Amino acid sequence: MNAEKIEQRIKLAALEPYIEQMGQNALISTIVPLTVVAVMWDQTSHTLLLVWLLGTLIMIAIRYAASSAYAKRTKAVLNPGVWARRMLYISLLLGALWCFAILAFFSEGSAPHQVFLITVAVTLGIGSISSGTHWLPLYYVYGVPILLSLIIRFALVGTLPYLALAAMMGLALMAAVAFAKKLNAVVRSEMWLRHESSELAGQLRIKTEEAEQAVYAKSRVLAAASHELRQPLHALSLFVDALRETLKNDEQVRILKRMGTSVGSLRKLFDSLFDMSRLDADVVYPEIGHFDLRPILQDLQDEYRDEATRRQLELRLRAPSCVIRTDRVLLERILRNLISNALRYTPAGGVLIAARVRSSSILIQVWDTGIGIPSESHDIAFIEFKRLQSASTDREKGLGFGLAIVRRLCDLMGYPVTLRSVLDRGSVFSLEVPRGDPEQVRQAHPEQPAERWRNPGHTVMIIDDDANILNAMKTLLSVWGFHPVVSQSPGEALDMAKAIRHGPDLILSDLSLPGQQNGIELIQKLRGEFQSKIPAFLISGSTNAVELKKAEDSGLKLIQKPISPMLLRSMIQHHLAATEPRDLV
Repeated sequence: MNAEKIEQRIKLAALEPYIEQMGQNALISTIVPLTVVAVMWDQTSHTLLLVWLLGTLIMIAIRYAASSAYAKRTKAVLNPGVWARRMLYISLLLGALWCFAILAFFSEGSAPHQVFLITVAVTLGIGSISSGTHWLPLYYVYGVPILLSLIIRFALVGTLPYLALAAMMGLALMAAVAFAKKLNAVVRSEMWLRHESSELAGQLRIKTEEAEQAVYAKSRVLAAASHELRQPLHALSLFVDALRETLKNDEQVRILKRMGTSVGSLRKLFDSLFDMSRLDADVVYPEIGHFDLRPILQDLQDEYRDEATRRQLELRLRAPSCVIRTDRVLLERILRNLISNALRYTPAGGVLIAARVRSSSILIQVWDTGIGIPSESHDIAFIEFKRLQSASTDREKGLGFGLAIVRRLCDLMGYPVTLRSVLDRGSVFSLEVPRGDPEQVRQAHPEQPAERWRNPGHTVMIIDDDANILNAMKTLLSVWGFHPVVSQSPGEALDMAKAIRHGPDLILSDLSLPGQQNGIELIQKLRGEFQSKIPAFLISGSTNAVELKKAEDSGLKLIQKPISPMLLRSMIQHHLAATEPRDLV
């Protein structure tokens, strides 16, 4: 904090009301000396009176001119020190003229004239305290000398009554000075606090802007880096899965499995980045339905059972069969983050997934016997990039997005989430989900026969500007029994589509394509070319908020790179479930 800068601002603020007041009261200021001359005309030398009047009017005119000049200048070019000295000198000279009037014009032989002059002196001396309210030196050079001159004049008379008046006026002067100092201290304190607050607010605004710029820069770096890294990772994932179909040697299968695990870990990191990008882009919309909670939790227990076994931990489930009203996909994402986080930071013991029925909600909890979280770090734990410290050597720590995503998703759906933890004993994360209607669960999920995998020669068009991804997709889909048609640009895709008699059975397009068109526009053009709503979905490595919003608004399903081969296969199965293969040329 720059104290000198604040002092300059206070001095400038202190001068403003005084200078404005002097400019506004210039006419009234001339009346008082004219009245003094008129009253004292028969008691004092006319020449002395006129010379004093001329000097006083000149100083009043100078003060008015200074006030007008001050008003015409902008604050940016004002020098508080210069203007303070100017006003101080003007006040000093005016005060000296009034001191001279009191000493020279005091009439010892006329009581009415004495009363008049005493009244003028006391009014000017006490009334000018207001000038010292903001800047004390103004009172010291104007009001104090006037009262002092009156005290001196009383003392010069020499009689007891006047000496008593001088003593009483001295006490009044001391009281006036003490009052002026106290009032000035209060006003200056308020002004200092106000300007200090303004300075802090300015610094806070600058820091906030810097923080926003840093966040924006971070988002751009993440978007660029994740997009460039997703492309080869996506291709690698597809090649690994295609290779798995051809290997027979046990050792090769074992090595490939380890490769798949490593690729899966990388994919989880990028999935977290994508979740945060979608939340930042405000394109996550809950699709509320009614679901039985226990099967959801059982599926999650099955999903993480192998990981718990690998870490030599016990993963238990304790939950009744109950219906909740929620978005199942988002709830599973929340619980996956909590369960994986609990397993990651639990060196020994186990993890418990539990649910309890309450009057209007279901309390879902994830308990662990891990390292715990210090109470002062509870809020920090939910901030992105803030990773919980662990004594273990596990390298799969992630980016610190897990709990940040939990908090963001819980806030989105209005679920209170709480954390209780004891160091070296464990933690429990809790969230409350509204209860649902069992009748709607049965209506929404009638018994249906299991959908079987269909791949009898469907034609799948794949558009992506990355040659490695096209090769990987073509290899994998060929292994799965499809007829892949690949292209690297919208123009090439349109030309190749015309060679297909009835058009492709499915279109997989990257969202970002070279040229003017994106994947959304290309899919619409291909559908228009064949006058058919060909099944299609988008695959993208972008985390750009604007692009994600466009994809969301288009109604097309968007899958983020690097995509799991199993998820890709499931998506293709879903989109082709109701179509028959179309002939090639």
